[in-house]
Formats: sequence, structure tokens, C-alpha cells
Amino acid sequence: MEFYTYTLPNGIRGIHRRVKGSVAHCALVIDAGSRDEHPDEYGLAHFTEHAFFKGTRRRRAWQVNCRLENLGGELNAFTTKEDTTIHATTLRGDFAKAAELIADIAFRSTFPERELEREKEVIADEINTYKDSPADMIYDTFEDLLFAESELGHNILGRKAALARYDGDAIRA
Repeated sequence: MEFYTYTLPNGIRGIHRRVKGSVAHCALVIDAGSRDEHPDEYGLAHFTEHAFFKGTRRRRAWQVNCRLENLGGELNAFTTKEDTTIHATTLRGDFAKAAELIADIAFRSTFPERELEREKEVIADEINTYKDSPADMIYDTFEDLLFAESELGHNILGRKAALARYDGDAIRA
């Protein structure tokens, strides 16, 4: 299994591995996660991850979300303490379309306020679902205690009160 690494002129590092098969995967890992948030920003990395799907200078939200789905592929993202990842799975022949879509999302998102307001409700539901899970709450409490004085000691999702303050300007800052 051989990996090829390279750095683009803009400083973005790439890692590539050719595999045999009909399915291709690609991802953009952004070196910003919940550990990079200040206390008044808790949940902002996660909110930004959701906001990436709300439209770009080239596409409306539905076009972002349906582009790969219409080709039988999948586009998704996740936030960790360490980073935020946008990833796609497609048929091999659609790899370039997936890579272009990820680049569009990462570099040309417009963060339309109307879409962001709707997404706040989705994230609030996600927070409620999380709080309804005893296993998740135990793990979260454990992390809070273990990393109490560290940037690792808070939940990735953030809190609803902070979520209400976030907008496109908070993401761009």
C-alpha cells in the first residue's frame, strides 16, 4: 500500500493512494476542531461543519446536497476535537466531481443567514438527542472531568445558548 504526498502552491498538503475497485473516496481535513475554540465559541466548529452544506457562490444548498447523491455517491462531514473533515464516496468515474464539490464547499461557502437559522434548529435537535443518551452523557461528563482545565474539556456540539449567537460573520472570523 503506497501513499503519495505532495504540497500544493497554496500550502494545502495532499495524500493520495490509488486503489483498485469501482468506488473512490476523497476528503478534505481542516486543521480546526473544537479544541481550537475559546469558551465563548464552544460549538462553533461543529456549526461551521453544518454551514458548509448551506450554499456556495456556485451552488444553492439543495445543489450542494444533491450533487453526488444524484450520481449514487455520498457527501458528508464531521467535527472532532482535532479537526473538521468533509468527505465523499463516489463511483471512480465521478471522483473529480466529488473533489470539485468539496473544494467548492471549503473555499466558496456563502453561509446564507436564512439557511443558518434553519440549521440551528437541526443542531439544537442534535444536542437534545445527545442529552437523551445516558452513554453519551457519561462519556461527556468523563471528558469534562478528565480534561477540565484543557481545551479538550468541552462537548463538540456546544450549547444551545451559544448556538443562538452564531451567524455567518462568526464563521468567517
